[in-house]
Amino acid sequence: MEFVESCRSISPIDLIEVENKIGYQLPEEYKLFLLSHNGGRPVLDGVRHENEHFDYVGYFYAIRGEMYHDDLVRQIGEHKDMIPEGYLPIGESPGGDIYCISLKEPTKGSIFHWDHEEANYDGEPWEYNMTKLAPSLTAFLEGLCIGE
Repeated sequence: MEFVESCRSISPIDLIEVENKIGYQLPEEYKLFLLSHNGGRPVLDGVRHENEHFDYVGYFYAIRGEMYHDDLVRQIGEHKDMIPEGYLPIGESPGGDIYCISLKEPTKGSIFHWDHEEANYDGEPWEYNMTKLAPSLTAFLEGLCIGE
C-alpha cells in the first residue's frame, strides 16, 4: 500500500504518549500502521461496499501535534460527542465523513464509516449512521481501489 503526504516517522514512545493523552490503548494493528505510515493519503483512495463505489479516503490522521487539523488526538477530541463511544476515528473522506476502528466486541478491529449527514447532533451519538466496511484495518486497506 502506497501513501503520500505521510507525516514524520514516529516511535513507540510517541504511541505511549498518545495513549496517555486519550486514556486508552490503541489497537495493535493501528499502531503498526502509524509506525509504518503515520497518516497520509493512500494512492488508491476508492472505497467499495457491497461491490459498489461507496466513498473515498481523503487522508488518515497522524500523530503530529494538536494544532494540525489531521492530528489524531485533536480529531478524537473534536468527535467525542458525535461518534458513539467505542469507535476510534482514524481518517476522513473528502466530504467530512469519518473512518473509525471499532474498539468493542463483537466488531473489535473492524472499520466503520461514520456518515456526518446522518449523525444525531441533537443528543447522544447513535450507530444508525455507521456502516461496517471491513473486518480489519488490513482488509480495509487491501480493499482500496482506484476512485471512480
